[in-house]
Amino acid sequence: MRRAIKRHLFAMHSYKASLGLWILLAVLALLLDSGIVLFTHDYKERLAKEVYTDAQYELNAHASALSSAIDSKLNLAKGIRAFVIDELEHSGTVSQSRFSTFSSAFMDGLPGIRNFSIYENGIASMVYPLEGNEVLLGLDLFHHRDPAVRENAERTKLTEELTILGPLELTQGGTGILSRQSVFWQGRFWGFVSVVLDVPPILEEAGLTSANKGIEFAVRAGGQVLIGSPEHFDHPSLYQAVSIPEGHWEIAAEPGAFRLDSVDSKVRLVQRICWSAMLLILIFLYTQFTQKAKLKQLVKLRTQKLEEANRELEVTYQELAATAYRDPVTGLLNRSSFNETLAVWMEEVRPPEARMALLYLDIDQFKLVNDTLGHVYGDLLLREIGDRLSGVLSQNQLLFRIGGDEFTILQRPIEGLDEARAFAQKVCDLFQEPFRLRDTEYFITASIGIAIYPEDGGDGASIVRNADVAMYRAKQEGKNQYRFFDTSLSTNTEEAMELAGQLRRALEKDEFFIHYQPQIEARTGKLTGLEALIRWQHPVRGLVPPGTFIPIAEETGLIVPIGEKVLHLVCAQSKIWQRAGLPPVRIAVNLSARQFAQKNFAARLGEILEEHEMEPRYIELEITENMAMKDDMQPVLQQLRDQGFTLSIDDFGTQYSSLNYLKKLPVQKIKIDRSFVTGISRDRKDEAIIAAMLHIADRLNLTVIAEGVETQEQLDFLKDNNCHSIQGYIFYKPQPAEEIEDLLKE
Repeated sequence: MRRAIKRHLFAMHSYKASLGLWILLAVLALLLDSGIVLFTHDYKERLAKEVYTDAQYELNAHASALSSAIDSKLNLAKGIRAFVIDELEHSGTVSQSRFSTFSSAFMDGLPGIRNFSIYENGIASMVYPLEGNEVLLGLDLFHHRDPAVRENAERTKLTEELTILGPLELTQGGTGILSRQSVFWQGRFWGFVSVVLDVPPILEEAGLTSANKGIEFAVRAGGQVLIGSPEHFDHPSLYQAVSIPEGHWEIAAEPGAFRLDSVDSKVRLVQRICWSAMLLILIFLYTQFTQKAKLKQLVKLRTQKLEEANRELEVTYQELAATAYRDPVTGLLNRSSFNETLAVWMEEVRPPEARMALLYLDIDQFKLVNDTLGHVYGDLLLREIGDRLSGVLSQNQLLFRIGGDEFTILQRPIEGLDEARAFAQKVCDLFQEPFRLRDTEYFITASIGIAIYPEDGGDGASIVRNADVAMYRAKQEGKNQYRFFDTSLSTNTEEAMELAGQLRRALEKDEFFIHYQPQIEARTGKLTGLEALIRWQHPVRGLVPPGTFIPIAEETGLIVPIGEKVLHLVCAQSKIWQRAGLPPVRIAVNLSARQFAQKNFAARLGEILEEHEMEPRYIELEITENMAMKDDMQPVLQQLRDQGFTLSIDDFGTQYSSLNYLKKLPVQKIKIDRSFVTGISRDRKDEAIIAAMLHIADRLNLTVIAEGVETQEQLDFLKDNNCHSIQGYIFYKPQPAEEIEDLLKE
């Protein structure tokens, strides 16, 4: 009877447990399903937003392409104007044959240009190409039947700036945009130059007429819809204004239906995945609950084993801790101990009543002692320094050696900066007495950076970094002193801050070196010069790319001493080659804007060359277009050329090129940027631009060197178009001085 009752009670208990489990799973299923509904709804909204965002990005890209296509071609009027003035100055007239030759160099391969034309006294006298544009010859702009054309002619006559007209129906047929600019010669109005663009090819070049990936475009200019449906402008989902000279165009767009349909497809897929996952979760939970009893016993057994293992590990840990947290050279606490102690003390300090100070010490002359006397005496010096520092510590201070010649001291609690300042001065005073090494007294100093928690950082990494920055500022300001951290020491980013400090140390420790890339005469293959390229061998990071540290050096002003370092290294190496009997070779050095803007730059440059007994004719100074175009820099350029330096414009054509300025500048060389060279055999536009550059340089008696030449096709094209010199991997990569010496011997 009792067994029957027990079986009954057990069955009742099992039934209730099973029923409770199913109820729990049912409730969980409802909650998960509700969560799936909410999640997929939010997911659908985010996908739809991404569709419109992606479409807007594409619209922006097409708008930028349209603006660039229009601007670059309209500005060709400036080049024609410069050509006309040059022709008038040389021969007093403009010939149709020379105009056609000049125009073909620009127009061939550039889509969207209807014609170039010249209007002497406002009457069309020349047009290129003539075919299809014959109707323009003899056209008088000042008496044109269209008032807008007459008004544009009168307005253009009064200014030297470009004026824009259109889009409008052209006399020779079609829709176009006109760019005109006045030509003044010998103090009077001579006529106009004009560039006419064909609108449909311009729109096609910008990618607005071809079939797009699910986006419908409409373009409007001056109230006239050029392509697409006017309805897109009623309530546009996507809109972008395109600025052009003297006005703007508008682009409206809508995502296509298939893009929006793809959103629903993705949502349905996610729903199926979520429901499948929910089913797997419920099955898993059911299995887990039914095996609960077995798992409890297994967990208990394994817990006992883990407790035994943990006890053994604790004993081992205690044995290792005594050695793991000590520096083997000085016996002081090491970096691991410092990191853990810093974290603990930061938790225990309770601002604002109490704060904590971190003193970061760097031994100023340690490298000299270590390199001169050897590591044995270097270690002895570190131990003596550790002993002196330990002798002034109180109960609320801890000393650590965190590596190399760097020490840290944690001080807590402090109530004000005066307390940290007084202790820092006491530390500085310790270094007034000399250190005796190998029967010789050495006066060693320390630079100290101080950061206060929590004012100078809310976490350990920030406090250490800011104390390090303050220490390097103390070192930069003369060493043998302390410096508190303040926000003025910070740069824009943590990485920049770290690199800025390391750049200063790199200058002190001679971590920079030079590679040289040969420059080869295109026709003969002979060596004509070298370009000096700076490299930084960081002791931890390895080789740091110039693109990483040069911008930071520019921002912090370190580019000036780094630039001087490059000049010293180049001059010294050149003299080594000359004294070895090798033929002298001109070396090109890049100048930064900060270097060039120094008031005494030309004089300082002369001092560096005089120090190395170097002649200016063996140095080529590379400057950017922006630097060269500044009016206040013209006298400096002329002074440098008069001193005998070769001047070249680097990356020509990539910034704000001006043919008028190029004619006036005292430069002897221009360098075609690699961005144009890579387009050879792939982009007819790049080939046309390079051909035009070489033609203009030839007329102006300028030497041209092409950078980044890597293929035979590029080399053949440059040779065929009379490029003087080549620089690139097709001949040589940048090489250390030792390999260049072998090349000079050959």
